[in-house]
Amino acid sequence: MYSLGIDLGTNSVKSLLLNLENGDILGIAQNSYGYIHGTSAEQDPEYVLKMVIESIKKVISDSNMDSNLIKSVGISGQMHGTVLYNRSGECISNIITWEDDRCNKAFLDEIAKIGGDEIKKSGCGIATGYMGPTLYHILKNSNIEIGHTLLPTDWLRQSLTNEKTFKTDHSNGSSTGFFDTQKRDWNFSLIRKLGIDESIFPKIETTTAIDHFISKQIAEITGLRAGTPVIIGGGDQPLSMIGSGICDASDGFLVNIGTGSQVSKADDKYIKKENTIAFCFPEKGYSLLGAGLSGGASLNWWRNVSEDYVKILGISPPKINVFKEMSRIASEVPAGSDGLVFIPYLSGTRVNPDLTASFIGLRRHHGYAHLARAIMEGVLFELLYFYETLSDQFSNDLPIIGAGGGFSSELWTQIASDIFNKEVKLTICQEQASLGAALLAGVGIGYYRDIKQACSMVKYKPETVKPIKDNVKKYRQIYENCYLPQCHL
Repeated sequence: MYSLGIDLGTNSVKSLLLNLENGDILGIAQNSYGYIHGTSAEQDPEYVLKMVIESIKKVISDSNMDSNLIKSVGISGQMHGTVLYNRSGECISNIITWEDDRCNKAFLDEIAKIGGDEIKKSGCGIATGYMGPTLYHILKNSNIEIGHTLLPTDWLRQSLTNEKTFKTDHSNGSSTGFFDTQKRDWNFSLIRKLGIDESIFPKIETTTAIDHFISKQIAEITGLRAGTPVIIGGGDQPLSMIGSGICDASDGFLVNIGTGSQVSKADDKYIKKENTIAFCFPEKGYSLLGAGLSGGASLNWWRNVSEDYVKILGISPPKINVFKEMSRIASEVPAGSDGLVFIPYLSGTRVNPDLTASFIGLRRHHGYAHLARAIMEGVLFELLYFYETLSDQFSNDLPIIGAGGGFSSELWTQIASDIFNKEVKLTICQEQASLGAALLAGVGIGYYRDIKQACSMVKYKPETVKPIKDNVKKYRQIYENCYLPQCHL
């Protein structure tokens, strides 16, 4: 018996086939997409859906299996963003992602002034890119008549099932800024204060609930069986935790480097500290985390700068794995990048979107490789700050599990171990969000009795990455003497 997990990420979709019986991965397929030219951070729904369909077709084809054996579908999606619908249930907007920057600090301050103490009920506060502020901005600055709104996960579920009900789960809802995280429901008091129609917001359902099924049209295109159950699904951050084997307080910390970056752990208690976030975890409890906006995106920016320079010279960029090559040359630079420190605020921070990135200590002897390594280190210095903010509540013996594309780099993994001064465990499957979605789909159809049993199916690499003593000391000095005084969190 098999489950299909789909992760609708910021820059790409990944479809994964899971053997529910033994936890083996049969295959993974990935397709990329970008932002519509001229928009802040919006994606074309038709094109994104096309890429999703192609990834489903490819993973089924590559796995050479009978698709009738796929008994459930789970969806993980980029959090915070929104898709708008009219009263008739027709989609009337692009996918507006979490990187949208239309809500500046003055606008967010206006929401906070109107909302007063109600804002504190959101475990993630309010920030640009969140569905709540984005929706309020659109309502204030346009004549669009909005009947419903969904998050990206829910838009995809509707697209695959042709259902016209408007629902989301607790984890996605808690990422919008207009949610009462402890009550696990919309903060209708705040919504009314802002003068927004309550009926716009989707009904809250359990992540593993099933009342949607693959439509006949999608079945004919993808090869999936019509009527295959599709769970409500959830946000990629908590589902990445599940795909890493983390579902309660004893399971350790997840350090994720994707487009953004996060340090997170699961807990039954609601703990909200300065500069940290608390999302609802699927079923019960909370995902406690600190989030950076420019994790892997920082290295992607440096790659783009490099490719632009090559093009200016009239040279076509070589057909190589650029990130692998950047990691290789960065490994030739000593820990600490010869005094160069990167502050990774290319997209600001959740608290202050107006903050900017910078290189500190840049001198004539620094070259391309120094900047590449400094970027890797700077991303992890930011995550160390969040880790130390969260970890004073918990045992220091809890393990660290690395996730996301950043940990496909041996160098970035070693830097993480050195900066955190902890051994780093790695899952065999590095597509944790799609794996988490597939596992939860197994819970939804009753194959697993609960999320704990589903998490027990996650497999780890036998070897861990251990910190290098000399690097640990050097990084600690840089963190305390240079990064912390400059980070302005």
